[in-house]
Amino acid sequence: MSNGHGRTAALLLPDEDLRSYVLDRIEESGRVLQAGSDQLSFVAVDPVQELRSEDLAAFDVLVTGWRTPTLPRDLAELNDRQRYICHLTGTMRSMVPREFVTSVNWTVTNWGPSISRFVSEMNLALLLGVARRFPECRRAMETGHEWKRNLGDGTSLFGRRIGLYGYGLIAREFHKLIEPFHMQVSVYDPYVAPPDRVSGVHWCDSLEQLFQQSEIVSIHAGLTEETTSSVDFRLLSMLPGDGIVINTARAGIIDENGLLRAVRETELRFGLDVFHQEPLPASSPLLDSPRVLCTPHSAGVVGGQFAVMWKTARENLLRFISGEDVEHQVDEALYDRMT
Repeated sequence: MSNGHGRTAALLLPDEDLRSYVLDRIEESGRVLQAGSDQLSFVAVDPVQELRSEDLAAFDVLVTGWRTPTLPRDLAELNDRQRYICHLTGTMRSMVPREFVTSVNWTVTNWGPSISRFVSEMNLALLLGVARRFPECRRAMETGHEWKRNLGDGTSLFGRRIGLYGYGLIAREFHKLIEPFHMQVSVYDPYVAPPDRVSGVHWCDSLEQLFQQSEIVSIHAGLTEETTSSVDFRLLSMLPGDGIVINTARAGIIDENGLLRAVRETELRFGLDVFHQEPLPASSPLLDSPRVLCTPHSAGVVGGQFAVMWKTARENLLRFISGEDVEHQVDEALYDRMT
């Protein structure tokens, strides 16, 4: 639906809250974004039905997000004009096939670092809560049977050895947040080339090395075939007795049986925002353990989240219709290591 300086975008947003927010913002501008003589009009497409190439081929822009159905692969073969997938969120591999990223006729972006600071903030909150034994303290206060002398000692973060598994946008933001604690930071991320490695940290050659020299491990890798179940009981056992593991990335990175065994058989403590089954069943042993702090996959959920996401997307949409370079473009290398 390209007509002169006018282009059309299809909104493919099944998530009701996100869809409602974006529609409200679009309605405020008459369902049109204007950049000089260039404009982009929006059509809300039913995102529940199966997406067909013949229906989507008419659009110049596809606006996607959480739970958008997988885009038809043959749509990536269109070469009549430059098109754009503006993905409002981070996760995209189940929605946007790789063919779109490799096509010279499609541009693909996601939210870039816009939400990274929120997730990294939650990562720090979980770490502090686990280190200072919040779950145990809460239970003690609720039962009234214990007071501070009967609790295990909390752990300070100052000067501790922390390992970061993955060094993407969220890990980099988290690294900034822990700088005041003067921690000794190690990183394992084989996708970061030596010229791109920051100084002041120890870059590990293997996960084994990361776990062997860390007291705390914070997981930030994407979920791929390579990373699935890559953290098992053997690796967890390499941490010291008072070791801590934080995961706000993807549950599947930690082998579920290994995690449950570590909870049963070791003194390790965990801060978890992601789980193999969500919602987490009330019968889960993770909820019963005083050494596990659980949050309901809410690391990125904060007030104003949608406003930040839409601001990032809106600026990119305006760049696209104006013929400018968009920001936060997803290339092959990034796509292959993301979830």
